[in-house]
Parts: sequence; structure tokens; C-alpha cells
Amino acid sequence: MRRSRSPVALVAAAVVLAACLGGEVTVDVGSDDRGVSGSVGSLDPDLDPDLVDDIAALLVELLADDVPGVVVSVGDLDDAHLVAHGLADLERGTPVRVDDVFRIASVTKPMVAAAVLSYVESGALGLDTPVASYLDAALVARLANAEVATVRQLLQMTSGIPDYLDTDAFWVAVEDDPSTFWTPVQVLGFASGSPADHAPGAAFTYSNSNDVLAQLLLEELGGEPLAEVLRRTVFDPAGMDGCSVETADTFPATTVRGYDLGARGDLVDVTASNDGVGLGDGGVVCDVESLARFLPALVAGEILGPEMLEAMLDSERSGADGSYGLGVDVDVDDEFGLVVGHDGASSGFQAMLRYAPDDGVIVALLTNSMAVDLDPDLPDELLDAWVAGR
Repeated sequence: MRRSRSPVALVAAAVVLAACLGGEVTVDVGSDDRGVSGSVGSLDPDLDPDLVDDIAALLVELLADDVPGVVVSVGDLDDAHLVAHGLADLERGTPVRVDDVFRIASVTKPMVAAAVLSYVESGALGLDTPVASYLDAALVARLANAEVATVRQLLQMTSGIPDYLDTDAFWVAVEDDPSTFWTPVQVLGFASGSPADHAPGAAFTYSNSNDVLAQLLLEELGGEPLAEVLRRTVFDPAGMDGCSVETADTFPATTVRGYDLGARGDLVDVTASNDGVGLGDGGVVCDVESLARFLPALVAGEILGPEMLEAMLDSERSGADGSYGLGVDVDVDDEFGLVVGHDGASSGFQAMLRYAPDDGVIVALLTNSMAVDLDPDLPDELLDAWVAGR
């Protein structure tokens, strides 16, 4: 349930530059109906005042919903501006900080895809080879299409392999024991026996099972857990020091608390409810600055060479209206040119990531709430505001 407040009052409050401290401008948002008060964050006073106003207004519009906390980075790597508002822990009243760690859910997928492509690049994996060539025969035999779908088809979501998250049995199991730390084989078992969505390569159908299989590929080829594979192939090359894969040893203490709406319309802490934590389809946790480093490093060739990068950003072969490459959303915008990114949502958390290489602008947004419908156009609006006011 959304809680409405006067948009005019909110925007008016947001654009008041309350103080200049340490070379930054604090944008005051007053207090909301949950008692959360403070600032929308820190914006450089050298920015165009209209840009400050635009960014503040967009973010306060987001904060008008049931968002316990939100952290945003907008700008480029040399001149990124960070915004933090709300609470990391409602019970303790702990404010959100810009260096807090959040689950990024499906924004994990392009990282897993980049790691898989690094093995293709090394010759250890064939992009158009069936995944069954590398995985346990009994496992793939139980999954529709898994015996014939290729590595490329996994990453571009054209395998037709059914999604374990679409099964009622998985969600019943989560409800029965929210603390279960699921393994890849366990969650894929819920998709066992489900029919294929379509023949491999025939259409685009988003399925989380694809990235869980990709995790198994990485662990088989790397001889180590996903956490180590991603650290070595993605996090370290990109300088993403604040990113890691959540594990059974760290769950659920790694992140800020995450919230969803309860049966009575109140915010309920669901941080310890495991809907696939630590898996290849959504298991990464990050602070916003580290997350913002990923796509620029990828496009700059710090993770993959030119051939694999080109394959990853080729969206023409997926059938997803030309908008999905290998594990990443790809768009060609009239104003920005190429825009790459991904969104994600899991129990208590949502994430958005966009990068416009031609302008060098990155937008990364993390929130510890599933109680709000994030506007899918919000990252583009922040890109617009930044480029217009720069």
C-alpha cells in the first residue's frame, strides 16, 4: 500500500538547500509519516542549481512511497554524487549510509554473464556448445531443454528452460522454512518436470534457472564457489571492493535490513527470508559506489576483450525486441546512444543500474524495500537530469 503525501510540498522541501557543509549541499526533506527524517543526500554546490533541483525532486518522488531507505549514485566515475536517505534498520532507527551494502538481486546476472564469457574467451567454454557438455548428466536430464540449450542461449534467455521461481512448490518451501540456504541443484529441482517454455532459440523468455545453471558452469570450470569466481573474474578487475556473493556463513548479516509489506499493510523485516540468496541469478551484494564501477569497467575492456564484449552487447539475436544481450539489458536511446544496465528485485530489496558510455554517465540505485513499485523510467530521468545540468 502506498502512502501519499503532497508532491508539491515534497518537491518544495526537497529543493531547499538547507546548508553548505564541507563543500557539499544538503537537500532537506523534513520528516515523513514513518518518522524518518534527514536529507536526501549530498550534492556538489558547483553543480547547476537546476540539476540539484531536478535530482532532488526525482528522488523525493521515490521517497513518497514506502521506502525505508535508498542510496543513489549519479554521475561519472570521477564526479559521482551520492545520495542516502532513510533507515537501514527500522527497529534500531539506524540511518542509511552511502557505504551500506544491499542485495542487488538480478543485477547479479550481467556479472555472472561476464564471468562465463571470460571462460569462453580463455577457450575453456564454447559459447554455442550445449551446457550439457559441461554439467552433470542426471541434472540436465531432469530439466526441459537443458540437454540441448547452448551457453549462449542460457545467457540471452532464449533456452526455454523453465523458471524455478515460477513454481508454487518453491515458494511453499520458502514459506515453510525461510532460513533454508538453497543450493543451485536444490532450486533447479523445483523446475524438474515442468514443460519447456519453447524450443531453444525460438523466443526470449526470462528464466532465473538459466543463471543458476550458469553458476554451476562457473563452479565446474573454476573449481571454486561462485563467490571466488566472481571475485577473481569481475570484482577484482573492476575495483568493486564493496561487492561480494552472500554465503551461508554471511547470510543474513551482510546487508542492511530489507522490508516488504505485511498482511496488515505494515513494513515487515524479510532480510532472513531466503528466496535464492547467494545464487547465480541474484546472489551478489554491493555498496552503491562499487556497483557503479561495474558497467564502466566492463565497457572499457577491463573484464572482457573486444570480441566477447561485442557478443555480450549484441541484442539482435535474443528476440527480446532487440533489448537483451548476454545477461544485460541493451538499449539504443535517441538522446544517449547506447545504454546498458539491469534491474533486480528480491525479498526486501530492489536495485537499478544504467550506464550511458557516450556520456560517461552512471546511475545506480539501491533500496531496502519491496513495498514500492519503482518507476522503470527513473534511471533514464536521472540520466536526463544529469546530462542536461552538467
